[in-house]
Amino acid sequence: MEGKEGGFIKLYRKSTEHWLYNENRSHTKREAWEDMLLMCNHTGKKQLINGELIECNRGQSIMSLKSWANTFNWSIQQVRTFFSLLEKDGMINKEGLAKTTRITICNYGYYQDKPQADNMTSNIQTTHTQQANNKQLTTNKNDKECSKNEKNILSQVDKSTLDPTSQSYFEIALSFWQLIRNHLRDIKMSTSIMDEAEYDTWVDPIRLLIENDNHTLEELREVFKFLRNDEFWIMQIRSTAKLRKKDKNGQKYFNTILTIARNEKNRKHRQDGFHSSKSEEAINGAIRDITGH
Repeated sequence: MEGKEGGFIKLYRKSTEHWLYNENRSHTKREAWEDMLLMCNHTGKKQLINGELIECNRGQSIMSLKSWANTFNWSIQQVRTFFSLLEKDGMINKEGLAKTTRITICNYGYYQDKPQADNMTSNIQTTHTQQANNKQLTTNKNDKECSKNEKNILSQVDKSTLDPTSQSYFEIALSFWQLIRNHLRDIKMSTSIMDEAEYDTWVDPIRLLIENDNHTLEELREVFKFLRNDEFWIMQIRSTAKLRKKDKNGQKYFNTILTIARNEKNRKHRQDGFHSSKSEEAINGAIRDITGH
C-alpha cells in the first residue's frame, strides 16, 4: 500500500468471510461503500430473481434494498438515504426494477483497474518492452480493439480483454485521464464529460503519438510530468486528442508543451548552477576573511 497521497490496495472478496467482518453492529458509511465495491459484479452475468432473468453487468448489483439493509445492519430507510447521497455525489446510479433495485458503481474500473499517475514511468516502460516484440502486430491489433471498444467508457473497460500492447496504451491514456479528471475535481469543476470519456477517443491518440508521430516514450513522460505541475497547461489540455491538435502557430500542442517543458527544465538547471556557484563563492570568501588568505 502506498502513502495517503495516492495508491491502492487489493482487497479480496474472500476477506468478507473473516471474523473481523462479522461484528454485530451497524456499518459506517465508509464500510458500507467498501462493501458495495466488494459485492458488485466483477464480470457481467445474468441472475434469476423471482422467476425473471435480469442482466447484471460489471460494476452492478441487483440486490434488494432489504438485502443491503441486512448487509449494513441498517434500516431500509437508512439504505435509501445513503444511496440517494451517493447518487447525488455521482458515485452510483440507482434504477428501480420491478422486483429489485439495480445499483451501478460509477467509474467502477477506476476503483478496480486504476493505474496511478505516479506509475506513468512504469506504464511507459512496459509499452517500450512490448513494442520491441509486437511492432508489426500493433497497428492491426489496436484497430480491432478500438473498434471493439468504440462505445466503451474508458474507466469501465476491462483491460483483460485487450492484447498486451493495447493494455499499455490504455494504461497510459488512463493515467492522463486521471490526471485531468483529478485536477477538475480539485478546482471544483464538473467531471461529467470526463466520466463519459470513451475508450477510442483517449487511447487512439496515444497510439498515434507513438506510432505515427514518432514520439518517444521519454517524451510522453516529459509532457505528462510537466502537465502534472503546470496549472495553466493542465487547463488547456482536457484530452489526449488535444495533444495532437495544432495551436495557432501550426504546431501540435504536444510539441509545444514538450518544448516549454524542456526550456523550463534547462532554466531551472541554469538557476541551480548559478546559486551553487554563488554559494561556493560566499563560503570561499568567508574562509578568506577568517584565515586572512
